[in-house]
Amino acid sequence: MKKIYFSLALFFSFIFIKNTSFAQFGQIEAGAKTYGMGRTSLTVSDSWAVFNNVAALSDVRGTEAFLGYSNRFTLSGLNTLQAGATFDAFFDGKMGIGVTRFGDDLYNEHRLAIGYAHKISNMSIGIQANYLQTSIQGYGTRQNFALEMGGLAQLSETLFLGMHIFNINQAKVSDFEDERIPTMMRIGVSYKPVERVVINFETEKDTEYPASFKAGLEYQAVKWNENQVFIRTGITTEEFLAHFGVGYYKGSFGLDYAFTTLPQVGYSHHVGLVYRFGKARKGNEENEEQNNVNVPH
Repeated sequence: MKKIYFSLALFFSFIFIKNTSFAQFGQIEAGAKTYGMGRTSLTVSDSWAVFNNVAALSDVRGTEAFLGYSNRFTLSGLNTLQAGATFDAFFDGKMGIGVTRFGDDLYNEHRLAIGYAHKISNMSIGIQANYLQTSIQGYGTRQNFALEMGGLAQLSETLFLGMHIFNINQAKVSDFEDERIPTMMRIGVSYKPVERVVINFETEKDTEYPASFKAGLEYQAVKWNENQVFIRTGITTEEFLAHFGVGYYKGSFGLDYAFTTLPQVGYSHHVGLVYRFGKARKGNEENEEQNNVNVPH
């Protein structure tokens, strides 16, 4: 029975992630807000940027911590837990740390990410190191290191450009057929046509698969005192996925939920929490007004 369950879990996981991530180590993007907007994340300057685009960490205000949970297709073996934090660092930069666990006792993946970002004028650049571990019951454990870089530029008051490349060093998984972790390249823009609307467009290229296109939209439905409510939706191509989500923010606290539909299989659910400690670093309040993607909003 365990073998049947294990085979099904791997099959459904592969269907879902083969065009959206590196299969050996789960998802690259993370966070319910990201999933609610069609997995568009390059220009989102919140603490989840440690998993999405390290360069976007530079605009995070103060010290933030986050916690997330995802489940694919209501299968217990396809759960993902994530946690991390962002804080001020040397040379007036930002550092982020995040950990991820995907799977169960039969098959699981772990990721430890440590990144640094620095902003000069309207441009940010970041670099990150990732420790990756995969364990399969009865087959042992493998470890890898992958490096990534990201960039984020504010082109105007309403337009942002993000770029990201994962696995610059082309980490090797196995000597058999020179198997390597795929290198992921992404580029995207974020546009704010009116005050309460954000539209994201991104293209993603896995070295092993055709390019994928992603689009997401966020609408600020409520803005009253410290209470804010956001409605989100998005799509991804290649294998068509539809995304929907909501977010509630009050002061330093944020709660996001999203679900993804894959017609052949079913629904996936994502929940995320974010909390900012103390006061924001001086000057970042101005960034929040200029940058349409800061969180908490």
